[in-house]
Amino acid sequence: MIPPPGQSILSPKASLAAIITAARAGGLRHAWSLFEAGGYASRTDDPAALAVKGRLLKDDALRTPAEHQPAAFARAAAAYAAADTLSPQPYTAINVATLNRLAGNRDAATAAARRLLAALDCAHDIAETPYYLAAIRAEALLLCGDEAGAQRAMQAAIAAQPDGWADHASTLRQLDLIIRSDSVDAGVDGSGGAAWLDAFRPPRSLHFAGHLGVAEADCAALAAAVDAAIAAERIGFGFGALAAGSDIVIAERLLAAGCALAVILPTAIEDFARQSVVPFGVAWRARFDACLAAAQSLTVLTQFDDVYQPLATALAADVAMGAAVLDARLHASSAVQLLVIDEGPGPYGRGLETARIGKRWVAEGRRQQLVRWPRNAPVPASGSRTVPEGASDLRLLALLHIELEGFDRLDDAGTARAMRDVVHPFRQAARALMPAPLAVWPQGNAVIAAFADPELAWNHARGLLALPTGDFALRIAAHFAVVHAAEPAASIVGRGVSELLAVASGALPGVVTASATFAQALHIGGPAGGLVEPVGMIGDAPLFAIGPAAPAAVAGATMVSR
Repeated sequence: MIPPPGQSILSPKASLAAIITAARAGGLRHAWSLFEAGGYASRTDDPAALAVKGRLLKDDALRTPAEHQPAAFARAAAAYAAADTLSPQPYTAINVATLNRLAGNRDAATAAARRLLAALDCAHDIAETPYYLAAIRAEALLLCGDEAGAQRAMQAAIAAQPDGWADHASTLRQLDLIIRSDSVDAGVDGSGGAAWLDAFRPPRSLHFAGHLGVAEADCAALAAAVDAAIAAERIGFGFGALAAGSDIVIAERLLAAGCALAVILPTAIEDFARQSVVPFGVAWRARFDACLAAAQSLTVLTQFDDVYQPLATALAADVAMGAAVLDARLHASSAVQLLVIDEGPGPYGRGLETARIGKRWVAEGRRQQLVRWPRNAPVPASGSRTVPEGASDLRLLALLHIELEGFDRLDDAGTARAMRDVVHPFRQAARALMPAPLAVWPQGNAVIAAFADPELAWNHARGLLALPTGDFALRIAAHFAVVHAAEPAASIVGRGVSELLAVASGALPGVVTASATFAQALHIGGPAGGLVEPVGMIGDAPLFAIGPAAPAAVAGATMVSR
């Protein structure tokens, strides 16, 4: 039944680690509910609980309107200070210092940073990694006004963990947060950060694609042009398919430059090779296999094995583009696109898919490198085809699984009250949200809503997250897939639906829990400023939590997960 007033339908007592996971994912309201339901809010003698309280208060402060942020940051600093008093450690100490700075209490921030530096100089058995110790030294030195010392400490941190891109990004965001707060204090707009941080940023991420009409025996000049683009853009990570011609040439040059290669195929390896590699020259197959063997990761998006399906190719291109952008975002870097285009008219030649992805990329103002290379192999451009390709019952859809969790624990009377007080008002409000779904289908106690692309689905989900749901947790799962639909509004079936239900089984409340396919494709347009965090796996498939954007903490600063 519905619980009495003042009580909520909550999971059993959550661990502090689970609460941090909920907060990191952007489900701050849910994290606070778990924190209070677990009795942690009243624990004044538990340094771990106090540190988590500080973390939640810091996240609250980052979402607070600018005029109220100093007081909010001061409350977070006080919680970390209480934890540090009971159990001194670098993590709590650096948060005391930085949060006091964000609160405008520069003297307290500097004093705390100096105490931490003295402790780091004296201690020799701190249970932290060399990277983290050097990184917090950089942060403390910056708080003390020693920018040159902060740079030297960052050099030591990077040297200790040169490939720790995610850790580097977290540190850079924190340092940038401090620098921006100083700019605001000085009366400037705070949007620039510090140029010296750029030297420590990870290399850029690259989305690559191009036409298939490249002669296998005559592509040395193309390879040289690709090498020049990779070097000029300081690329470290590449995302794309491995079709014959341009794809394989670019992938080879990425690997030769020491870049990490992420291969994203629309269909299984042998099916893809049969459709997009071998028909254009048997020699391409060995090069395809060599690139695949050296790739850091492989993603296969569909299992179509009969004929070429353009929607699967479009899905793979969208995922690869978004994966490059999301990877750059998680690394606090930037993304670039490299396209090999033919000699046809216009900026993207005669290839329709190349033109589609090229226009989509620059529509967001991102950097793009174009290399023109003639079709010197007998492969017709897609723009010259006159017969439609692909099955007519396929749809490429962004899908949301929407559920008010807890109905399975209600009796009949409780269900009736919930329908009257929560479900009907929620559904009425949801029907008014724009953009509206293309179609909605019931799925047990949940519904599945379909949209033309992930950005439309995300904007609808963001509206749902703002609606009241009483004592019920709103769980939204998202997936982007090719599905079968005999009638546009009747129903959808297929592997994509099963994958959505798998994501739904791990959905977190208060955020959109998304498959990697959805989270990556969404980032072509991108949830500007939104919170995006990896939150685990369902089987061997990664999950992401996507939350609404928070107000900028200080003039455009991003959220810091630490």
